[in-house]
Amino acid sequence: MKDSIRKPVLQLDDASGPSPSTGVSVDNQNIRGTGAKMTDAVLKPLQLGLALRRRLGRWRRLHGVRRWQDYQRAMTGETAVCSYIGWVGHGNVGDDALYEAFRDVLFPKLLMTLEDDVSALSWVARRRQEVAPTLLGGGTLINVMPYYDALVRAHSKGAPFAVFGTGVSDSTFWSRFPEHKLRGGAALWPDLLREARYIGVRGPRSAESLDRQGIRNVEIIGDPALSLPKLPRRRNSEKFVLGLNLGSHDPVDGGAPAVFDAALDLARHVLKQGAEIMYVCLHAIDAELGKRLYFALGKPDRFRLLPCNEDVSRVCSQLARCDLVVGQRLHATVLACAQGVANLSLSYQPKCFDFLESIGQSKLAIDTVGVSGGALIERYDWLLAHQDSVEAEIAVACDRFRRLQSTRAREVQSMLFDEHDQQG
Repeated sequence: MKDSIRKPVLQLDDASGPSPSTGVSVDNQNIRGTGAKMTDAVLKPLQLGLALRRRLGRWRRLHGVRRWQDYQRAMTGETAVCSYIGWVGHGNVGDDALYEAFRDVLFPKLLMTLEDDVSALSWVARRRQEVAPTLLGGGTLINVMPYYDALVRAHSKGAPFAVFGTGVSDSTFWSRFPEHKLRGGAALWPDLLREARYIGVRGPRSAESLDRQGIRNVEIIGDPALSLPKLPRRRNSEKFVLGLNLGSHDPVDGGAPAVFDAALDLARHVLKQGAEIMYVCLHAIDAELGKRLYFALGKPDRFRLLPCNEDVSRVCSQLARCDLVVGQRLHATVLACAQGVANLSLSYQPKCFDFLESIGQSKLAIDTVGVSGGALIERYDWLLAHQDSVEAEIAVACDRFRRLQSTRAREVQSMLFDEHDQQG
């Protein structure tokens, strides 16, 4: 490995609060005590308590994505093991959808474990195959430091790795938010990515960003969640249904209040036309915004606030029942496209444009900078008039990416495991 690849830094738990082993308050790496300086004899037990708490938190977080059949496959030892790096198990349907696409559709012959899992499943898998070829998965992970550190850890053990459908975080956008310092570190990535066996990214903006950093041989393969099964459309023949989604963990370009107000104006317009609104949640944050919208509209009968559900297939089924979708979260857009539903994206970050440009549908992006109810309504009415042609275009682009991702997944699996077997 090149000397310029920075070694990962061991970090303490980010959560503030009392250490379970001592009761002393801990805030990041600042240990508050009455003395001027704590000795190593006191500090080390505190760090041990934080490490145990962190591991327990990871075990609980990833409990829902482990399946009994995965344990069976790990015990038999007949399935090759692959390590997945991504944001999984945080109650975010979009990121869990990406993991399910990798595990169930793109790489079904592999036993896919999570890089940060500490369960018996990972223990058994790693006992059998200590060094697992690694996939940097879906999501906007490149230029984000925790994923850099995870990939360095894997590569330092000799694990070959590939990048598959990953997005590149826009450094210019995130430089406006210094509190999100983990989104920096773009300068560290090129040397590491040059060690990749394959680099496939989500969209043209991601590819252009890597090109500016001198990374060549990058292929645009689309968002991996496009490979999830396309369900039958079960639209209601008696009424028109608009699927609506709001929500974000991260800063919203132009401000979240403006997006909410524009969505409120659109909802009034749609209800006035006699249509029904089905509010779809991809995270608990979305549910809170849905409640606010429902009450702001006066609790109308034709506004269905669906319960927040982390089941990816259920959310896909909900979207497939809609005539049109207007969504803020990136994967409200991606999953709607995967189901062949015409939609508008409240594009609150560069990653939203990255995806829409990948499928040739930049016209479906509503920039949240300067967004207004009038502009959103005008674009919605346009989409309503052009629904059939837009859905046909989306279907062609998404089917092309499905075929490409399937082909590249087979090639990447062969590439990683043939080399790994030769090294072993």
